[in-house]
Parts: sequence; C-alpha cells; structure tokens
Amino acid sequence: MRFSRRRLVQVSAIVAIACAAWLGVSGVRREVIADAAGERSLRMAEVAERDIQIAAWEKALVADPQSAIALGQLAALHSQRARETGDETGYAEAEAYARRSVAIRTNRNGSSFATLALALLAQHRFMEADSIATELVRRDPDVPQYNAMLGEIKMEIGDYAAARTAFARLHRQRNHLSIAPRLARWHELNGRVSEARALLSQALEDAVIRRDLPREQVAWFHLRAGELELRHGRPRTARSIFEKGLVIEPKDYRLLSALARLEAAEGNTRSAVAYGEHALAIRVDPATLGIVGDAHAAMGDDRRAEMYFRTMEVAVEGQPAAFHRASSLFLLDHGRRTPEVLAAARAETAVRRDVYGYDLLAWALHKSHRNREASQAIAQALRLGTRDPLILYHAGVIAHALGRAAASRSLLEQALAVNPRFDATHPDHARLLLEEMGD
Repeated sequence: MRFSRRRLVQVSAIVAIACAAWLGVSGVRREVIADAAGERSLRMAEVAERDIQIAAWEKALVADPQSAIALGQLAALHSQRARETGDETGYAEAEAYARRSVAIRTNRNGSSFATLALALLAQHRFMEADSIATELVRRDPDVPQYNAMLGEIKMEIGDYAAARTAFARLHRQRNHLSIAPRLARWHELNGRVSEARALLSQALEDAVIRRDLPREQVAWFHLRAGELELRHGRPRTARSIFEKGLVIEPKDYRLLSALARLEAAEGNTRSAVAYGEHALAIRVDPATLGIVGDAHAAMGDDRRAEMYFRTMEVAVEGQPAAFHRASSLFLLDHGRRTPEVLAAARAETAVRRDVYGYDLLAWALHKSHRNREASQAIAQALRLGTRDPLILYHAGVIAHALGRAAASRSLLEQALAVNPRFDATHPDHARLLLEEMGD
C-alpha cells in the first residue's frame, strides 16, 4: 500500500495509537500471544532464510543474466516474502522477475507462468492473471495445480462456467494442498458448505504436519478454515482455529484481524479493539480500521472512532490496486462516499462479474435509494445459491424496501439461520424488520 507524505503521517498516527493501546489493553486472551513467544525466533529465522535465498539467486543471475531458472526462482521468493511480511511491493518485484523469465523461455517454464499469474492476482489485476493462467493451461492442460489456479481466477472474475469446467477435472486431486482451498471456495460459493468444510479441515490437518511449508502458509490455512466457520455460525470453532494459527505465526495480521471481527460480532468490543489494534500495529488494513472504529463507537468514544473512520478512508485512497470491498461496504453502512463507491462498483462489475461484486453494487444502489436496480444486482449475487449471510441480509433489506414482504422475510430468516451473529449490527436490524413484518 503506497501513501503520500500527508497520508502516511495520518496513518502513522493511528498506528502509534494502536501500539500504545495494545500495550495497555486487557481484553485479549494474552495466553494466545504468550504461547506463541517461542515461535517468534523461528519466524525470524524463516524470513532471514528467505533473504539469504534471494541473495544467492541474485548472484546466480549476475553470473548468467539470461537464466530463466534464476529469474523464476527470484520471482517465487519475492512473492513468498510478500506474503510473509505483508509488503505488497514484493508482488510487483515477483511480476517483473517472472515476466523476464517467461520472455526468455516459454517451454518447460510453467512454474514462472504460474508465479506471474499469482503475482497479478495478488495485485487485483484479474483480467491479466486470467490471460496468463489460460495460456498456461493451454500449454500444460494435464497439470492439476494449473487448472486449480485457473478455476480460482475464473471465480474471481465471475466466469463460473469456466470455473466449473476447471474444477471438474480435479476430483481425484481434491485433497492436494494447492487445490483443496480453491475447490472448497467453489463449493461454498455454490452453497455446498459441508463439502467445503470437509476439504478445508483435511487440508488444515495436512498443512500442520508438513515441515516444508513456510509458517505463513500454515497460518493461511488456519485463516481459511476459521473464516468458513465464522461465516457459517460456528464462532467457538473459528476462535479455536484462529488462535492455533497465531501460535504458529504470532504476527499474522490477518488472523488478528479475523479475531477482531469475531469479537465485534460477539459484542466483545474491548477484545475487538485489542486484536484489531495489534493487527494494525503490524500492517494497516482498511477493513480492520473500520472494525476498531466501530468498536470504539460502541464503547462511546466517538472522537477516537471518527479518527479511525477517517484514517480508513485515507487508507482506501492509498491503495494502488482495485478498491477494497470490505471497506467499501463499511463506507456504505456509515453513509460515507456512497456516490464514489457506487461508481467504483459499477466500473468493476463491467469486467469482474462475481457474486460479491454484484452484492456490493446492489448495496450501493440501495444506499442510493435505487432499489429496483439494486434488486436486479442482488439477483446476480444470489445466482449460485451462495449461503453467505451478509448477501442474504442485503437481499432481504432490498426486498423489504420494495415492499416484497414474503421474499424479505424468507431471506432475512435464512441469513439469521446461517449465522445469527454474522455482523456486529446487521443481525439486530434483521430481527427488527422481521418483528415489523410480523406473521
């Protein structure tokens, strides 16, 4: 994330507050972090080893500037370091090395093509990633991992027919660690939550016992498995998974942010602030800023809440890639920048037609009092039968605004059935609407 000098000063001020608050707050289960203390030196050693590997391959590249192998290795290492450190500039470096590698050699260089596609995906350059992955599968159609990557990218751009074709080839390899999470997400999108849970649970077990996986990747498996449980109304299970992930990777801001979101939905505002501010001290994330701001507001500290809200807006402006959907929903819920979010959502759905993009567009239209258009957009968000309680809630509210009581009641009841605490405030609003509609 790149910031101007003015923006950097504003964001740094919040991070400084976050660090101070983390040192003094008492809402977090500190044994989770304490238990992880012995893992920190291992993590530092792992990052240091990555730097050593990069330096070694840089020397090899100096010796042979036309080495596609050295360039491919550097691309993969910079991509991995970006994941480990949260420094997204590493993806641009990975892209540059991978492009040089495939320019030198196209045959038998699939790994560099794959690294290039994933680096583009990490930068939210979905159509470019799709082009690279499509070419890779055309060249090597029998490699399961390439088909899985293509399926993931097709999901991201909303080309679900192509995603279905790609994933249909992978049944025998469904438990492979590079395939299971992607296939699980496909199942979840299509409303097959039990199948998704089974795949992620097995993948998590396999990842934990793999000694060759970087700790960041093992933590990521905890994140994916925990988020599935959190979305579908199993907060206790989600908490356990997130906390186990933190023992492995204590400074994983994604896990800390997920715990902040969980605590906020459970009404534990002090713990939400503590986890969120710890995450922000590691990496500034717009959605986490919103979670912490809301928690401060719930505790009556409107001044500090507003400071977080404004900083979140600054952080969103500073993003070099596609706009942040979670923070865009936050802005809409708080009546901020609705015209800008609507314009961005329209522009994105012109090229990226996935269910979450249409959900955001529908909510922006609803907040703009254009509910007939919102109804058309939310129908696209529901087209796969996705059992995401937030999408169901949005659909129920839009139906209510149009006077479609029966549809609204059904959708809101489904949202609460999937997860009665899917958000800090929306479930209460859903119950209020249901009470108003009566029987």
